[in-house]
Amino acid sequence: MKAVLICWIGACMSLAAGTLTFEETTKRVDAGVDAKLVTVDFVFRNESAETVTIVRYDAACTCINAGIKDGRLVYPPGEGGVIRANFDMSQVSGTTDKSLAVWLQGDPDDKPSISLTARVTIPVLVEVEPKTLFWEVGGPAEPKVVSLRMKHDKPIHVTSVAGADARFKQTLRTIEKGKSYEIVVTPAGTGEVGMGVIHIETDCASARFRTQRVFTVVRRSVSKPADSSAKP
Repeated sequence: MKAVLICWIGACMSLAAGTLTFEETTKRVDAGVDAKLVTVDFVFRNESAETVTIVRYDAACTCINAGIKDGRLVYPPGEGGVIRANFDMSQVSGTTDKSLAVWLQGDPDDKPSISLTARVTIPVLVEVEPKTLFWEVGGPAEPKVVSLRMKHDKPIHVTSVAGADARFKQTLRTIEKGKSYEIVVTPAGTGEVGMGVIHIETDCASARFRTQRVFTVVRRSVSKPADSSAKP
Protein backbone atom coordinates (compact mmCIF):
# COMPACT_ATOMS: atom_id res chain seq x y z
CA MET A 1 0.00 0.00 0.00
CA LYS A 2 2.87 2.35 0.88
CA ALA A 3 4.56 1.70 -2.46
CA VAL A 4 1.29 2.44 -4.30
CA LEU A 5 0.91 5.71 -2.37
CA ILE A 6 4.45 6.80 -3.22
CA CYS A 7 3.85 6.09 -6.93
CA TRP A 8 0.57 8.02 -6.82
CA ILE A 9 2.25 11.06 -5.21
CA GLY A 10 5.05 10.94 -7.78
CA ALA A 11 2.53 10.85 -10.62
CA CYS A 12 0.67 13.84 -9.18
CA MET A 13 3.90 15.83 -8.85
CA SER A 14 4.75 15.00 -12.45
CA LEU A 15 1.34 16.19 -13.64
CA ALA A 16 1.64 19.36 -11.59
CA ALA A 17 5.02 20.29 -13.03
CA GLY A 18 4.75 23.24 -15.38
CA THR A 19 5.76 23.01 -19.00
CA LEU A 20 5.58 25.04 -22.20
CA THR A 21 3.28 24.20 -25.09
CA PHE A 22 4.61 25.03 -28.56
CA GLU A 23 2.41 25.66 -31.58
CA GLU A 24 4.88 23.50 -33.51
CA THR A 25 7.98 21.67 -32.32
CA THR A 26 8.90 20.81 -35.91
CA LYS A 27 8.60 23.60 -38.46
CA ARG A 28 9.01 23.03 -42.19
CA VAL A 29 10.51 25.87 -44.18
CA ASP A 30 10.95 26.15 -47.95
CA ALA A 31 13.87 28.51 -48.52
CA GLY A 32 15.08 30.18 -51.71
CA VAL A 33 17.81 28.69 -53.87
CA ASP A 34 20.37 31.25 -52.72
CA ALA A 35 19.23 31.47 -49.09
CA LYS A 36 22.15 31.79 -46.69
CA LEU A 37 20.28 32.62 -43.49
CA VAL A 38 16.91 31.15 -42.52
CA THR A 39 14.98 32.48 -39.51
CA VAL A 40 12.40 30.32 -37.73
CA ASP A 41 10.14 31.41 -34.85
CA PHE A 42 8.90 28.81 -32.36
CA VAL A 43 5.85 30.24 -30.58
CA PHE A 44 4.97 28.86 -27.14
CA ARG A 45 2.63 29.40 -24.20
CA ASN A 46 2.55 28.25 -20.60
CA GLU A 47 -0.78 26.41 -20.46
CA SER A 48 0.00 24.77 -17.13
CA ALA A 49 -0.96 25.97 -13.67
CA GLU A 50 2.66 26.50 -12.60
CA THR A 51 5.20 29.21 -13.40
CA VAL A 52 7.78 27.86 -15.86
CA THR A 53 11.41 28.97 -16.02
CA ILE A 54 13.64 28.39 -19.03
CA VAL A 55 17.08 27.53 -17.68
CA ARG A 56 18.96 27.37 -20.98
CA TYR A 57 18.70 26.51 -24.65
CA ASP A 58 21.37 24.98 -26.81
CA ALA A 59 21.82 24.31 -30.52
CA ALA A 60 23.12 21.08 -32.00
CA CYS A 61 25.74 22.93 -34.05
CA THR A 62 27.51 26.28 -34.32
CA CYS A 63 25.50 27.09 -37.45
CA ILE A 64 22.51 27.99 -35.22
CA ASN A 65 22.09 31.26 -33.35
CA ALA A 66 19.05 31.27 -31.06
CA GLY A 67 17.44 33.72 -28.66
CA ILE A 68 14.21 34.38 -26.74
CA LYS A 69 12.11 37.42 -27.56
CA ASP A 70 12.65 40.18 -24.98
CA GLY A 71 15.12 37.92 -23.17
CA ARG A 72 12.42 36.61 -20.83
CA LEU A 73 13.08 33.31 -19.07
CA VAL A 74 10.18 33.17 -16.55
CA TYR A 75 6.58 32.58 -17.73
CA PRO A 76 3.61 32.55 -15.32
CA PRO A 77 0.50 30.55 -16.28
CA GLY A 78 -1.18 31.87 -19.43
CA GLU A 79 1.82 33.81 -20.71
CA GLY A 80 3.84 32.97 -23.78
CA GLY A 81 6.77 33.96 -25.91
CA VAL A 82 8.90 33.19 -28.95
CA ILE A 83 12.19 31.39 -29.41
CA ARG A 84 13.80 32.67 -32.60
CA ALA A 85 16.48 30.59 -34.30
CA ASN A 86 18.71 31.77 -37.14
CA PHE A 87 20.17 28.98 -39.24
CA ASP A 88 23.27 29.39 -41.40
CA MET A 89 22.41 27.48 -44.59
CA SER A 90 25.27 28.74 -46.75
CA GLN A 91 26.95 25.32 -46.92
CA VAL A 92 23.96 23.04 -47.43
CA SER A 93 21.18 22.30 -49.89
CA GLY A 94 18.33 19.84 -50.15
CA THR A 95 16.38 19.06 -46.97
CA THR A 96 18.22 19.48 -43.67
CA ASP A 97 17.05 19.17 -40.05
CA LYS A 98 18.43 21.71 -37.58
CA SER A 99 17.72 21.07 -33.90
CA LEU A 100 17.51 23.15 -30.74
CA ALA A 101 17.13 21.81 -27.18
CA VAL A 102 15.39 23.71 -24.36
CA TRP A 103 15.92 22.98 -20.66
CA LEU A 104 13.27 23.99 -18.11
CA GLN A 105 13.85 24.32 -14.40
CA GLY A 106 14.11 20.83 -12.92
CA ASP A 107 15.36 19.15 -16.10
CA PRO A 108 18.40 16.86 -15.78
CA ASP A 109 21.48 18.19 -17.58
CA ASP A 110 21.35 15.33 -20.07
CA LYS A 111 17.59 15.41 -20.71
CA PRO A 112 16.00 18.68 -21.90
CA SER A 113 12.20 18.89 -21.76
CA ILE A 114 11.82 20.26 -25.26
CA SER A 115 13.40 19.51 -28.61
CA LEU A 116 12.70 21.91 -31.49
CA THR A 117 13.46 21.13 -35.12
CA ALA A 118 13.51 23.27 -38.24
CA ARG A 119 13.27 21.18 -41.40
CA VAL A 120 14.64 23.48 -44.08
CA THR A 121 14.43 22.66 -47.78
CA ILE A 122 16.58 24.43 -50.36
CA PRO A 123 15.96 23.33 -53.98
CA VAL A 124 18.77 21.31 -55.55
CA LEU A 125 19.48 22.59 -59.06
CA VAL A 126 22.53 20.42 -59.80
CA GLU A 127 22.45 16.86 -58.47
CA VAL A 128 25.81 15.05 -58.34
CA GLU A 129 25.95 11.33 -57.55
CA PRO A 130 28.14 9.97 -56.10
CA LYS A 131 30.17 12.79 -54.58
CA THR A 132 33.06 10.48 -53.64
CA LEU A 133 34.56 7.68 -55.71
CA PHE A 134 36.52 4.86 -54.03
CA TRP A 135 39.09 2.33 -55.25
CA GLU A 136 40.89 -0.24 -53.12
CA VAL A 137 44.69 -0.32 -52.94
CA GLY A 138 45.88 -3.14 -55.20
CA GLY A 139 42.47 -3.49 -56.80
CA PRO A 140 41.58 -2.92 -60.47
CA ALA A 141 42.10 0.63 -61.75
CA GLU A 142 38.72 0.53 -63.41
CA PRO A 143 36.76 3.62 -64.54
CA LYS A 144 33.91 4.88 -62.38
CA VAL A 145 31.09 7.21 -63.37
CA VAL A 146 29.74 10.36 -61.74
CA SER A 147 26.26 11.43 -62.89
CA LEU A 148 25.12 15.06 -63.04
CA ARG A 149 21.43 15.87 -63.43
CA MET A 150 20.20 19.42 -63.86
CA LYS A 151 16.93 19.90 -61.98
CA HIS A 152 16.14 23.45 -63.01
CA ASP A 153 13.42 24.55 -65.43
CA LYS A 154 16.19 26.20 -67.48
CA PRO A 155 19.17 24.36 -69.02
CA ILE A 156 22.38 24.22 -66.98
CA HIS A 157 25.57 23.36 -68.84
CA VAL A 158 28.85 21.91 -67.59
CA THR A 159 31.46 24.42 -68.73
CA SER A 160 34.64 22.75 -67.44
CA VAL A 161 35.97 19.74 -65.54
CA ALA A 162 39.41 19.84 -63.96
CA GLY A 163 41.21 17.46 -61.61
CA ALA A 164 43.58 18.61 -58.88
CA ASP A 165 45.56 15.34 -59.01
CA ALA A 166 47.11 14.05 -62.23
CA ARG A 167 46.76 10.47 -60.95
CA PHE A 168 43.07 10.61 -61.82
CA LYS A 169 41.91 11.12 -65.40
CA GLN A 170 38.41 12.46 -66.06
CA THR A 171 36.34 12.53 -69.25
CA LEU A 172 33.10 14.49 -69.67
CA ARG A 173 30.18 12.92 -71.53
CA THR A 174 27.09 14.86 -72.57
CA ILE A 175 23.99 12.70 -72.22
CA GLU A 176 21.46 15.47 -72.86
CA LYS A 177 22.77 18.98 -73.33
CA GLY A 178 21.80 21.25 -70.46
CA LYS A 179 20.09 18.37 -68.62
CA SER A 180 22.31 15.35 -68.01
CA TYR A 181 26.05 14.66 -67.99
CA GLU A 182 28.49 11.96 -66.92
CA ILE A 183 32.10 12.22 -65.82
CA VAL A 184 34.16 9.06 -66.26
CA VAL A 185 37.05 8.93 -63.79
CA THR A 186 39.95 6.51 -64.09
CA PRO A 187 42.93 6.30 -61.71
CA ALA A 188 46.40 5.89 -63.25
CA GLY A 189 46.95 3.08 -60.75
CA THR A 190 45.95 1.74 -57.37
CA GLY A 191 49.37 0.80 -56.01
CA GLU A 192 49.22 3.25 -53.14
CA VAL A 193 46.81 5.37 -51.14
CA GLY A 194 45.82 8.57 -52.90
CA MET A 195 43.20 11.29 -52.93
CA GLY A 196 42.15 13.88 -55.47
CA VAL A 197 39.46 16.46 -56.11
CA ILE A 198 37.61 17.12 -59.36
CA HIS A 199 36.23 20.62 -59.82
CA ILE A 200 33.12 20.92 -61.98
CA GLU A 201 32.06 24.34 -63.25
CA THR A 202 28.57 25.07 -64.60
CA ASP A 203 26.78 28.11 -65.95
CA CYS A 204 24.10 27.88 -63.25
CA ALA A 205 22.72 31.31 -62.34
CA SER A 206 22.81 30.36 -58.66
CA ALA A 207 26.22 30.79 -57.04
CA ARG A 208 25.42 27.88 -54.70
CA PHE A 209 25.37 25.39 -57.59
CA ARG A 210 27.83 26.99 -59.99
CA THR A 211 30.75 24.92 -58.73
CA GLN A 212 30.63 21.26 -57.68
CA ARG A 213 33.33 18.99 -56.27
CA VAL A 214 33.84 15.24 -56.47
CA PHE A 215 36.43 13.48 -54.33
CA THR A 216 38.49 10.56 -55.66
CA VAL A 217 40.05 8.20 -53.12
CA VAL A 218 42.30 5.15 -53.34
CA ARG A 219 42.08 3.54 -49.90
CA ARG A 220 43.26 0.47 -48.12
CA SER A 221 40.74 -2.32 -47.87
CA VAL A 222 38.72 -2.13 -44.67
CA SER A 223 39.00 -5.58 -43.09
CA LYS A 224 36.17 -6.91 -40.98
CA PRO A 225 36.95 -7.52 -37.28
CA ALA A 226 37.48 -11.11 -36.31
CA ASP A 227 34.50 -12.89 -34.78
CA SER A 228 35.44 -13.25 -31.10
CA SER A 229 32.73 -15.87 -30.65
CA ALA A 230 34.26 -18.19 -33.25
CA LYS A 231 35.79 -21.37 -31.87
CA PRO A 232 39.55 -21.99 -32.52
